[in-house]
Amino acid sequence: MKDKDLLNLLIGNTVAIAIEKGIIKSKTIIVDATHTVSRSNPYSPVEILKLRSKQLRKSLYDADDTIKDSLPAKNEDDNMEHELDYTRGLLEAVACNQALSNVPKIKERLNMLKETLADIEDHYTTSKDEDARVGHKSEDSSFFGYKTHIAMSDERIITGYGNFGRQG
Repeated sequence: MKDKDLLNLLIGNTVAIAIEKGIIKSKTIIVDATHTVSRSNPYSPVEILKLRSKQLRKSLYDADDTIKDSLPAKNEDDNMEHELDYTRGLLEAVACNQALSNVPKIKERLNMLKETLADIEDHYTTSKDEDARVGHKSEDSSFFGYKTHIAMSDERIITGYGNFGRQG
């Protein structure tokens, strides 16, 4: 909602009217939260290229550990041009090895890297939501987005809300 103060004003007025009319009798407030996933990517263009390259290399090493010697040296800095050059070199090296590039898991990773490279070359950026954060639903489950809280009375009247992207 664009005007958060308006929503707070509306909720406050609704609660005041509900108390005045005797609808809200309880002093208990129930707080519940839900997780909302961001529609953007949590990675910068360099980070996503590094991630996709790493996934491809892992698949290659699982299939043939001797391939390491024929791959270009990894880019160690965060320079976009260096990462683009490395990615193109990695794709070229894998394309030269038909036996490996046709292994289903490698082919899948290869296509993901090609698509990512094409997207970045087209737009030179990926959508990155600066306000969204990585949150955890459990020890083993995470999400990238927001945590939204609502507070309500026992009578199920909303008494407050909050949308938190920056989680600690």
